[in-house]
Amino acid sequence: MVMTKRRKLERQRKTDEIIDAAEKIFFQKGFNKTTMDEIAAELELTKPALYRYFKSKEDLYFAVVLRGSEILDKMMIDNVNSKQSGIDKTLATGYAYWNFYEEYPNYSQLMTEARNINPENMDLKSLDELTKCGKNYLKIMCDVIDIGKKDDTIREDLDTFLTANFLVESTVAVMRTSETMNIALKSMKKTKEDYIKHSLDLMKHSLKKMNKLD
Repeated sequence: MVMTKRRKLERQRKTDEIIDAAEKIFFQKGFNKTTMDEIAAELELTKPALYRYFKSKEDLYFAVVLRGSEILDKMMIDNVNSKQSGIDKTLATGYAYWNFYEEYPNYSQLMTEARNINPENMDLKSLDELTKCGKNYLKIMCDVIDIGKKDDTIREDLDTFLTANFLVESTVAVMRTSETMNIALKSMKKTKEDYIKHSLDLMKHSLKKMNKLD
């Protein structure tokens, strides 16, 4: 029993060590340009030894993404709990993502890139954990929208689930401005911060009931 526990602890220690090394390389090169050979070399492991812990590059990549997802999840919960009304809680989720984007740009980049990676090669346990995080975001969004409907700060005619998905996708798109957009903003003497604040404000006012407008 003691040996079994010790082996589990040692495996977890080695797993964390592998994720740390992979994170470093993925932050530098992204998913497509990173190879399992590079990660194995960083750890001074053979590639077969690395595959005993992670069966694919996708599996290892999403293990790193999961770390970022857990940070974002906590930031969203903290921001939401700091507000009272449903509409303010909803807006707080957008600001939480903005804060995450500014404080953890590497994780943010990986999470954006992960949206275009096929997860079919992932270990089922890892996929389940990542899916659970994604569902957490949507659950938080759906909950605050429903709170807003009940406290009369958000329009009741809006479909909660579709609205939550729209807000998530829109917020991600706003944060990931193109270089062309950045040039355009600069030419108009506007900053990216101006653009983000304006976009989040537009989202807020699209949700609010007309009789509750500031």
